[in-house]
Amino acid sequence: MQLAHENPQATPLVDARHPERSIGPVIGLYVWQYPLRLFHWGLVISIGVLSFTGYYIHDPFIVGQVQHPFLMGSFRFVHEAFGMILISLFLLRMYLFFQGNYWERWRRYVPLHASQWKEMVQVARFYLFINPKAVSKIGHNALAAFSYLVLYGLVLAEILTGLVMFNWLRQSSALGFLVGWIPSLVNIQNLRLIHFFLMFVFISFGIFHVHLGMLISREEKRGLMDSIFIGYKVIPEKEVEEEEKRAAQER
Repeated sequence: MQLAHENPQATPLVDARHPERSIGPVIGLYVWQYPLRLFHWGLVISIGVLSFTGYYIHDPFIVGQVQHPFLMGSFRFVHEAFGMILISLFLLRMYLFFQGNYWERWRRYVPLHASQWKEMVQVARFYLFINPKAVSKIGHNALAAFSYLVLYGLVLAEILTGLVMFNWLRQSSALGFLVGWIPSLVNIQNLRLIHFFLMFVFISFGIFHVHLGMLISREEKRGLMDSIFIGYKVIPEKEVEEEEKRAAQER
């Protein structure tokens, strides 16, 4: 598997203030493809809209029901519409697990090897201010990748609980076939509570995600925060060659 980069000519990267941090010749590597970036920002917007409308459905805090009698209905419509968008984005991410590039596939996320678990410990030690140096990777480090895998599992739980409540109101035969059995295992009130609680989990995750992303970007100096907008990261040429060898071994 060949890891294509933007420019075959590697460019020396030197930190004038801290020469010891210079990482030698670097390459502009296209790591995050457009579909993944679409998923990322679509997920951010969807969770934001779903959280706002979902909280209003739980606790109608906007005064004006008399002047706008269909206000709750409007919020429900927007909530359900963005719920369908969330399902579409989730299916896109599942597709990329198998058809995305080297760094987007499921093997980079599921900790199958002891080296990945060891890396997770090293990253955790950096986050806890025990290790002074961050673990630099072309894609996600092992701990970040595993946390995203857990996040996707929680998104699936949010989707399923949402579909159960949607079916509870609409009584669709097709949807009932898919999720109608779930209330027999967990009653509808507990499902509603799980659905509402996960909203706070996603908001908390988002706060930590931005903080840790900025921290790692500052330490690595590889354009991590820029890469989620443009797809490219600045990677040492030697590291790209090593990644190409690992990719070839997985064929």
